[in-house]
Amino acid sequence: MCPATCAAPAFHSALAKHVKRRIRGQWTRMIMEAVTEQDEKVFSSPLSGIILDHRLPESGSNSIAAYTLKGTYKGHNGEDLVVKILPHNSTYTWGEAKALKAVGDLVDSGTILYTNPARSSSPKYLPAVIMKKKSGQILEHLPGYRNAKPADKMKLRTSVVALLCAKVAEVAATKRVVHRENHKRNILISLKDDKSLTVSSIELVDYGWPGTFLVYENVDATDVKFEALKDCKEDWRHQWIQDKWEVLRNEEFEDPEEY
Repeated sequence: MCPATCAAPAFHSALAKHVKRRIRGQWTRMIMEAVTEQDEKVFSSPLSGIILDHRLPESGSNSIAAYTLKGTYKGHNGEDLVVKILPHNSTYTWGEAKALKAVGDLVDSGTILYTNPARSSSPKYLPAVIMKKKSGQILEHLPGYRNAKPADKMKLRTSVVALLCAKVAEVAATKRVVHRENHKRNILISLKDDKSLTVSSIELVDYGWPGTFLVYENVDATDVKFEALKDCKEDWRHQWIQDKWEVLRNEEFEDPEEY
């Protein structure tokens, strides 16, 4: 197992040795490399009519905090939105807003007056994104999973990873955004019921640095889907970071031979 401190270049180099490729050469670039002058203006205006409600326990990487909203905002129920407050106005946060827009999750962006107790007792304007809230919970938070037998937990984890990688591949092919930081805290899961332990939906969250990539325009969508799926499953097989589950290498987790 590679430790959590492994460098990103070593990670992708190792993947290249294990994965049979359908695309020759580089087919993605980091989202920050695609930021334009227009993208840099994404936090240029203050957000108005924002009333923060409940603080969420998970806010994602490179963020200060995340909240739901009170009332409504731009035709959305506040409970269906998340405000993610970001630490700085930079290439990293511009890239995150760009990715959220590309996948259809961005509702608005700008600055918000907020007091960060870790830094100061005085409020200051900080960049923020307002995005659609995803349904589901982290797997370990689901009662059905917590109460399941060890063998059933293993089967459910394996099923979740297979569905997760299919989701990553679909988003990559249709939205041209590759979510590569897909560890267990960035996956929200809903079960049909606690007894069957059948997944009804799975959602990806956190399109921040460093795990978000854009697909080059000239790459065929079918090849993108194949490559993204292979990368995701190879990643989970080798458990490159510590924040992942052990998964079974069974038929459900095998790679499809063709599309």
